[in-house]
Amino acid sequence: MFSINNMAISNIVSTLTQLGTELAISNERLTTGLRVNRAVDDPSGIVALSNFNAEIARIDARTTNGTRINSIIDTADGAMAEIEDLLDTIDAAVTSASGDPANLATYQATIDTALNSIDSLVSTTSFNGDTLLNGGIGYTVTGVNSSELANVRVHSLDTASGDVSLEISTVAAAKAEIAYSGGTLIDDVTFTITGPSGSQEFNFATGTARTTIAIVVNAASAQTGVESEKTDYLYFRSTEIGFDQTVSINVTAGTFNMLDGTTSDTGTDVGVTINGAFAATSGNIAHYSSGNTAIDLTAADGFSGTATITVSGSGADWSLGSSASDRIYFGQSSLSTSVLGDANTGLLSSLDSGGTNDLASGNFTAASDIAELAKSQVTSDRARIGAISSYAVTCSLNAYADAKTSLTTAKSAIEDLDYVAETANNNRLQLLIQMGTTLLATLNQSTTNILSLLGSS
Repeated sequence: MFSINNMAISNIVSTLTQLGTELAISNERLTTGLRVNRAVDDPSGIVALSNFNAEIARIDARTTNGTRINSIIDTADGAMAEIEDLLDTIDAAVTSASGDPANLATYQATIDTALNSIDSLVSTTSFNGDTLLNGGIGYTVTGVNSSELANVRVHSLDTASGDVSLEISTVAAAKAEIAYSGGTLIDDVTFTITGPSGSQEFNFATGTARTTIAIVVNAASAQTGVESEKTDYLYFRSTEIGFDQTVSINVTAGTFNMLDGTTSDTGTDVGVTINGAFAATSGNIAHYSSGNTAIDLTAADGFSGTATITVSGSGADWSLGSSASDRIYFGQSSLSTSVLGDANTGLLSSLDSGGTNDLASGNFTAASDIAELAKSQVTSDRARIGAISSYAVTCSLNAYADAKTSLTTAKSAIEDLDYVAETANNNRLQLLIQMGTTLLATLNQSTTNILSLLGSS
């Protein structure tokens, strides 16, 4: 009995099986466009791909959050721009009314309509149900004593751990001040007073009393920015406080002795520290900005001492991501007519019909000053949210885009298929299988023939 052990056929079958497996993998890669479809394709690469995918997902989530924040800011900014235009309308109406008193009612109607429109914008401007301009995304400040502080506006503060107490210490601002130390004039006197608004020459005859001098100097305050008061001495002071306020006197004739020989002086700004850190000041106004904290406030005239206030609420509670470093601390105070302006200059709502500064009151200068102050407050808030959009959000979005590009490139180097190389490999495998199949068929035929011959013998 004869036995044929055809090892060649067995080897070819084994090789064809391996080639078939490789061709199936190649076909899958060409179909999916990926070099790595399962862990067995690249065990170490699959770990890197998992990390890349997780980081890209985090970047996509941050990008979505950032885009949403910018949409909120755009909504608020658009409404603020409308409010600015309305404030310009109010200021123009006040200016026109001052030169056209016969039509006060018409101008007042314009002002009333503009004020109502501002309050309407404030109450209706919202994004996804959150109101933006009525203090709904602002901080709550308690403990403010009007004899110490006013107009406290918290723009940003980290309140994630709860309410924050702020200790505010102030040294009162001062006017520029000089003083005449003598009494009734002993001879004819001529002097020039110069203040922040300009200069004015005064002439007084022998025997003029200090009270009379004060009255005459005060009558020219609009031209000089200097006022006078007679107490123990005859004082000449700037009408406003602050480092930019000055007063000086130049005596060109007669005897007019100044206290301590001082003929000029400069005012001082209020000194303010918040929890021990110095704030930038101008007059009675202080602005503090450091890290995640930004606060504006006005010190009461003459107040020197320490006040403690408490800030609560989370502000806008904006976050680009889940970590604390991704959070944006921001609070938007109300822009309603009952809030815009301040206690010293006046509130915007006072320009409404029946208000203390409506056109019928004749307080045109005060009304204009209030409108200008309100606009500066709105403009300041617009600039603040614009800075957040530009420097905090958009810069982050740009960085995220760059990071995603780098991660995607690194991921592609591991995962994506080289189509040219894989197509060549696929063609090679198909050719080898065809050749192997042909060879196997030939060997099978040869074996059959041999067996047939042996059977015949």
